Amino acid sequence: MAFASGAPAASVLIARVARVVRQRLESALEPMGLRQRQLVALGYLREHGPTPQQALARSLCMDASSLVCLLNDLEDRDLIVRGRDRSDRRRGILELTREGQQAMRKIDRALERIDEEMLFDLDKEEREALRGLLARLAGGELDWGAVAAEGAE
Repeated sequence: MAFASGAPAASVLIARVARVVRQRLESALEPMGLRQRQLVALGYLREHGPTPQQALARSLCMDASSLVCLLNDLEDRDLIVRGRDRSDRRRGILELTREGQQAMRKIDRALERIDEEMLFDLDKEEREALRGLLARLAGGELDWGAVAAEGAE
């Protein structure tokens, strides 16, 4: 797909790059037995700290039963712990465990390697400019629901 000028549309280029990045991310997560959707949940918990289960479900745009399956797996791997809100014992609170924090550090290193592989031809200023442009396109804040939905495909 190209414009009349012969240049590919930016959306086509982004889709091509996204496909390669996703494949590399899946390969990096595979040895840890994780999938992108699980990574998104762990990343959200790291960024937001202890989180009510309903808030995570809303943020990831997941129904309760799907989220419970995802959380069961993460809890079985000792990556998260489920507790109760002291002010409302009916409300579940989710939190990363020490093992979950260690897994996120491994994932961070894997993401750095992917960035290095994908951006090897860009200098420091170009990388920063790209990150800035991508952040603007994403609205300045990560859309956890969109990321989780993409990971479910």
